[in-house]
Amino acid sequence: MALQTAPPRLGSQRTRARGSLLLLLLCLGWVLPSRAQAADVRLALLTARLQRTSRDLSWQQPELTVLLPRARRGTEKKACPPGREARVVDENLSFYEEWELEACMDGALLATQMRQVNRIPFTYQQLHIFKRKLDEFYPQGYPQSLIEHLSYFFLHVTPEDIHKWNVTSLDTVKSLLKVSQGRGVDAQVAALIARYVGGGGQLDKAALDTLATFRPAYLCVLRPEQLGSVQLSVLWMTTPQDLGACSSLQMAVLYHKARTAFQNVSGSEYFTRIEPFLGGASTEDLRAFTWQNISIDAAAFKKLPTEAVLSLTVAEVQKLLGPNLVGLKAEAGNVPLRDWISRQSQEDLDRLGLGLVGGVPNGYLVLDLHSREASSGGPYCLGRGPGPVLTVTASLLLVSVLS
Repeated sequence: MALQTAPPRLGSQRTRARGSLLLLLLCLGWVLPSRAQAADVRLALLTARLQRTSRDLSWQQPELTVLLPRARRGTEKKACPPGREARVVDENLSFYEEWELEACMDGALLATQMRQVNRIPFTYQQLHIFKRKLDEFYPQGYPQSLIEHLSYFFLHVTPEDIHKWNVTSLDTVKSLLKVSQGRGVDAQVAALIARYVGGGGQLDKAALDTLATFRPAYLCVLRPEQLGSVQLSVLWMTTPQDLGACSSLQMAVLYHKARTAFQNVSGSEYFTRIEPFLGGASTEDLRAFTWQNISIDAAAFKKLPTEAVLSLTVAEVQKLLGPNLVGLKAEAGNVPLRDWISRQSQEDLDRLGLGLVGGVPNGYLVLDLHSREASSGGPYCLGRGPGPVLTVTASLLLVSVLS
């Protein structure tokens, strides 16, 4: 089957031929065009060029597909030039371009010459490349042999990096704390302490004194006995965010240290200071607030230990919250208020006027079978409503179920 092509348009051939002829005559000096003629020449040449471009778009597309891979090849990783391989960490590396360091530096070399890395004033970009090389060489985390020589390079690692380490040397911890002072790396310091203490390490007084110069984001990784040695000045810098991961035992230690730290503060300022530590308060501490006419709000009440709240009476809770009592309604379904409500007489709860429900109905006792008295065979009454009382022991309950 023969292929047919459309014949070229006569007008376009004439225009192109006329433009080419005029250009030739101009070059030979045979024609001196006027301004109008010169404009015609330019127009003719432009028209011919545009026509060729529009007809040739179909064959230009493959050229684009050929050029794209060539552009991608320019972004591929370059090979290290001959003779530029880094065999020692020295000042000459500071003159390498970034792509040369990427191509010519080896993570194993950096690990063995970390002291030289800290002595030479490399740029932040160059140090970032060094870190990437080390991360590639140690994907599971840096070994102790490298960590103990990090020195100022520690300032370039992240908390995520540190959580991969196995830190066992107190001297290493102290040296890294020293280079970190005043550098704004509190998160890295907290991660370092967490790895050391989590591995069974013990911090001495010198290390704890050094830690006092950092934001106390590390408090919740210290054991209760170590928290007892924390400087009181640390508590003045502590925020609720620093205590979010602390256990009840840790909070109990910190609360008593906070009472000592803020003992010369009174009134509303004292409550502002002590509030972040209320998670470690005891029932006696809460009752002391009522005697001092210190009122807490519902948000602070929610942070109280459940054990400390359960022993409070309705009248004591009412006095503890004072004008903030109405805020309890929103917390009725949350700990510790939910558990406290279940131990109170419903009649007493109704006197609060908050619409709290779930208390002990009139005429019933609450038995705590897990208490010391219950384990010895006798019922332990935690709350009682007015009216007739039916006392039931655990043994009678068992008999009734079996029958």
